[in-house]
Order: sequence, then structure tokens, then C-alpha cells
Amino acid sequence: MIGEVAAVISALKALNDGINTIKQSAGNAGDLQAIVGRFAGASEKYQEVEKARTGRMSYKEALAMESAKRQLANFDRQLKDICLMQGQGNLYNSIKQRMEESRLAHEREVKRLRKQRAEMKKMLSYFGAGLFLWGSVMAFVWLFIWLYRSGSFNF
Repeated sequence: MIGEVAAVISALKALNDGINTIKQSAGNAGDLQAIVGRFAGASEKYQEVEKARTGRMSYKEALAMESAKRQLANFDRQLKDICLMQGQGNLYNSIKQRMEESRLAHEREVKRLRKQRAEMKKMLSYFGAGLFLWGSVMAFVWLFIWLYRSGSFNF
């Protein structure tokens, strides 16, 4: 679990290093493409960890994921600035459109998983109640048979 969160943080660090490189060297299209790839990769890793660990993170992991979420928002602003400085505002818009589609799909999936987990908990509680009821009935039947055979209980 900690390893997955650490992978998100390391992807964000690589993204930050790439953005700093582009800012310092005035960048070119290849550098920008690499940054967009890193940004998409970091965003996907974040979404995967969030989807896999929905509602099951420790306090420390939840704080790390919230920090990663804020860093992704900060990188998005920096990416927009870089695209605008290079005169590629339309590139930023198309990137954001694709990322929005991905985000919506991710939110639908997380919602589906939460609903599925809630249904699973409900089903397990019904199963547990049924198992308890079955065990109670079987104990009563066993007790009845034992008392009947011992002669303590006659009809």
C-alpha cells in the first residue's frame, strides 16, 4: 500500500523535474510532449491508487494522496503556462479535454466500486445473520435430540 502511494509521489517528482527543465531551457515540442506524457502517467497512477484503495487508506496515506492531488493541480497550471508561452494554447485545450474524459470515467468507476463494496458488505451481513440463525437452529435441534435420548425429555 505504501509502495503504491510512493509510486505516485515519485511520478510527481519526475514530472516536477521535467517542468523545471522546460522552464529553464525554454523547451521544445519534444520536451513538452515528454512532460504531457509524465503528467498523464502521474495522473493515471493517482487514479489507479485511489480506485484500488477507495476508503481503505491509513491517515498517512490519505494525506499523501491529498498532497499528490494538489501537486497534480499545480502541475496542470504550470503546463497551461508552458503551453501558452510556446503559443500552443490549443494543445493545452485538447490535453485537458482528453484528461476530463478520463477523469469522468474514473469518477464513474470509483462510484461503481463504492456501490459494489457497500452491496458486498450488505450481502455479507445477511450471510452472517443467516449463518448465525442456521447455527442456532442446529444447536437447538442437537440439544433437543440429546435431551430426548437421555430420557430427560419425554412426550
